[in-house]
Amino acid sequence: EEMEAGELAEREAHGTGQARRRSVKDVQRFSDGLLLGIAFSATCGGIATLTGAIPHYFLAGESNLAAHVTWSKWFAFALPLSFVSVVLAFCVLSTRYVRSLKFRGISRETLEAEYDELLNTVGPFSRDELIVGLVQIAQVLLLIIRPFAISPFFQTQFGENLVNDSTLACAPALLLFFLPSQVRPGQSLLTWPSVHEKFDFGLLLLIGGSLAINSGFTQSGLNIAMGDCFAQLVPHLSNLGLNFVIILCVTVSVQIFSGIGVAAALLPVISSAALQALVNPLLLLLPATIASSFAFLLPTAAPSNVVVLAKSQDLSRPIRFRDFFWNGLPLTLGVMVVGALLTDVMGALVFDSHSPFPQWACSASAASCVFLEAPGVVQGRHVDAQACIVDLGSTDTT
Repeated sequence: EEMEAGELAEREAHGTGQARRRSVKDVQRFSDGLLLGIAFSATCGGIATLTGAIPHYFLAGESNLAAHVTWSKWFAFALPLSFVSVVLAFCVLSTRYVRSLKFRGISRETLEAEYDELLNTVGPFSRDELIVGLVQIAQVLLLIIRPFAISPFFQTQFGENLVNDSTLACAPALLLFFLPSQVRPGQSLLTWPSVHEKFDFGLLLLIGGSLAINSGFTQSGLNIAMGDCFAQLVPHLSNLGLNFVIILCVTVSVQIFSGIGVAAALLPVISSAALQALVNPLLLLLPATIASSFAFLLPTAAPSNVVVLAKSQDLSRPIRFRDFFWNGLPLTLGVMVVGALLTDVMGALVFDSHSPFPQWACSASAASCVFLEAPGVVQGRHVDAQACIVDLGSTDTT
């Protein structure tokens, strides 16, 4: 009987050990999915706004596009794709990490202990945090209503806007330097020493350098040389097919290079191709800019991936390269297909990207583009004037 009792106790201990190891593996698996979800959702969420991803600045920074690509228009255009991308990321990670788990969640005691530790670290919710949150909400609302509720009332006598998206992006930040802090009496909510210590000024140099490369492509004429090759494909593809080809090329490039570098190099080329093919530049630039955020395959493809990879090094089992690749692959394929469809539909609804080559694009381009009073039908629409490209090497015009 003593031997049987010993064997029974040994089996129970062995079973308990196996259950504990299985529980630990389930927790590790769930934490992997959670960290990847943070990385992917940060990238997907950034698609929705002009300020959510650095490559968007290259589109909005084009002088001829600044008046047409506003914060509110981009938000209306990109929000559906951002939402669908988040849903796709959830489905991929839920299928791979959550569906097969026997992990039933974290106990209430553990959550309360974590909350108490967090409360001791950052302190209770304060009036300062409330004011910063309200300022952020006010900034978003102002950016949304700016084109029709603010800019029309702040214009020069020549019709130039005195208030644009940049004004409303900077004004709330400046306001924080003047609002008093309750947590730090005698100081403002935001102080310059804090900005100097925590703000990454190297990021500004990175953006500025990329903008310089972008301008160099245009000033040297390299964008025209490369754009001519791409322009030859435009007449042979439908709008949807063109969207998919652009998204495919940019997405593959983004996995290898950074989204900033790809946007700085390719957007001038695509803009030149639109000029040579006489199609609306937004028809080509919108999918290219969107695809610069489809960086899910590699840990180094997006800043959020790098941050999550670095933070995971503190865990007992860090996230691996293959975790990003095998989860990012189905997500990337999914957003490419959905992105081609939604950019085509939403681009036409919000930006009228299917319209003929616009006069503003011709006026901002090289002298070879001439907008003539020549009525006709262009891309299925009747127009009173249309753009022509003058070949300076011959007497023919297109």
